[in-house]
Amino acid sequence: MTATARKILVLGLARSGIAAACLADRLGWKVALCDDKPVAGQGAPAGAERIEPARALERIAQFDLLVPSPGVPASHPLLAAARDRGVRIVSELELAASRLDATLVAVTGTNGKSTTVTLVGAMIAAAGRRVFTGGNLGNPLSNAVGGDYELAVAEVSSFQLEWVEDFHPHVGALLNLSADHLDRHGDIDAYLATKLRMFANMDAGDFAVLARGQQWTAHAAAATRAAVSTFALTPRAPGEVGIEVDMRARRLVGEGGFVAKLPRQWPRFPHDFENVAAAAQIARLLGVAPAAVEQALESFSPLRHRLALVAESGGVSYWNDSKATNVGATLSSLRAFEGNVILLCGGVSKGCDFAPLAREAVRIKLVVAYGAAAPEIEAALAGAIAVTREPGLEGAVARAAGRACAGDTVLLAPACASFDEFRDYVERGEKFERWVADLLATGATEEWA
Repeated sequence: MTATARKILVLGLARSGIAAACLADRLGWKVALCDDKPVAGQGAPAGAERIEPARALERIAQFDLLVPSPGVPASHPLLAAARDRGVRIVSELELAASRLDATLVAVTGTNGKSTTVTLVGAMIAAAGRRVFTGGNLGNPLSNAVGGDYELAVAEVSSFQLEWVEDFHPHVGALLNLSADHLDRHGDIDAYLATKLRMFANMDAGDFAVLARGQQWTAHAAAATRAAVSTFALTPRAPGEVGIEVDMRARRLVGEGGFVAKLPRQWPRFPHDFENVAAAAQIARLLGVAPAAVEQALESFSPLRHRLALVAESGGVSYWNDSKATNVGATLSSLRAFEGNVILLCGGVSKGCDFAPLAREAVRIKLVVAYGAAAPEIEAALAGAIAVTREPGLEGAVARAAGRACAGDTVLLAPACASFDEFRDYVERGEKFERWVADLLATGATEEWA
């Protein structure tokens, strides 16, 4: 970020927008705020100017910099106007990274980002080092600027990477890739290209951590000058740098004699083991010893709404994976179970194909499709899996409970965004848990006609 940028317009006043505005205010810049929702902006700097979108369009050339919140699409009129008038556009992520004193670690991928970032932060803290953990996880990176941190570990989304130019983490990790946000990116190739922007400015003194043996791995490795290492459940090739998981012995094994034991209770499912392996490899590159890795894992509590057992009654188990907001995450959830799954799937489609869910037909007893995406889900799975539809999640929970028999699993793994009914995936998960508890308390789980 150049020292000449002194007038900044922040577009979108959710958490990251407010954090960007507060950072710019601390830097002494003139800050203007704009949001399509007039009630937004709680916590913004007191001296910041509020501008209506129409007025901001008229004045766009007055600004040196425009910072859009991640949820603002590139088609927004203010972004188009900024491009036309030569106003520089950068994400809050880059605004913060350019002012950060701490060593930056960035983690992206379709799924598992939050868990991996939280694990890396815990491993670094267990090693006695001062660490900031946040980014897309919930605490914007701007809040780390000026803090007393040695390292900053940031979850990075594709939306944040759309507007980076000079972003340069010391360690960058790409965990996995499956179709997501295609309603915004267009196709999987464009989605991958956006993710790879994270590696573009890294050099030989930096480290890229990639999932081993994926279709995109070689492409990602070729897209960076950083030193590449890998992680996976499968063994490394001779001479390959990285970590593998010995699931039977419950330990992580890396080159150079690195071994870290895994606790008994967690990780439990394959995707959890992959997240642990990625986090441990990142921590290794930062000089964290196996003992600190083990200490962090022993005390780690899995994050809420990520494939968590909610209740068991009459031989039926109820699981909450509200964070499964894309088809790839839902497939991972399904593969954690042997069969007899009643899948609750729905919400707002993100432009992805639901047909791959049919690959797990052997595990699925019934799909209860709900919400705005229900017709699309039913059409994609017709003839391959039994599907029934409900207007909303509450009805879907009742339908699933009524159809479940002993030995069945009722699984909320929506493969969709939540905002047709809920504020976010957290509220969706909380409502699911409440509705399950209410049904079981009243015994209202009789067979539906």
